[in-house]
Amino acid sequence: MIAARRVLTEKRRLIVPIVIALFVNIALFVVVLYPLSNKVAGGEQAALAATTALNAAKRDYEAARATVKGKGQADQELQKFYSDVLPPDLSAARRAMFRRIEDLAQQSSLRLERETSDPKPQRDSQLVKFTYHASLSGDYRNIRRFIHELETAPEFLVLENVELTQSEVANRGLNVSVDIATYYRAGANGA
Repeated sequence: MIAARRVLTEKRRLIVPIVIALFVNIALFVVVLYPLSNKVAGGEQAALAATTALNAAKRDYEAARATVKGKGQADQELQKFYSDVLPPDLSAARRAMFRRIEDLAQQSSLRLERETSDPKPQRDSQLVKFTYHASLSGDYRNIRRFIHELETAPEFLVLENVELTQSEVANRGLNVSVDIATYYRAGANGA
């Protein structure tokens, strides 16, 4: 201890500036460098968050572009469906439906007992549903063939209901009632 006091006393002119420099360095660190390092760390975190947000925005933008492109393609395909697949009007739907069902019944060896039709505009749509009701009679395998041919027909025909009953008349086989629908776009007059 005595030696340390003696060194402090003799070397005071050298030690005091070193101690002052040490306190100034500590003060500079506390006042300037530490807040700056925190600011830099915060800036790095903000930059990382901004990069993450930018990448998320890019993904959202690409998804939105894909949606717009997909919607355009869907609109084109829908227009093609309306023009190429669906009948253009009521008379075309009626001709296609009656002729096709009569041909299929004849090809399947079924007797067409009764047929009716019913066009109904669809709510909140430009489409009109044309439903065809038919009563046919014949053998079970012929009815199956008729249904198969109907479901694989190139026309847009939807088999909505099938009711199969035993015929009350002897040697008539089975009776089948079918509801078949197609759609067409309503014209300016709603028909």
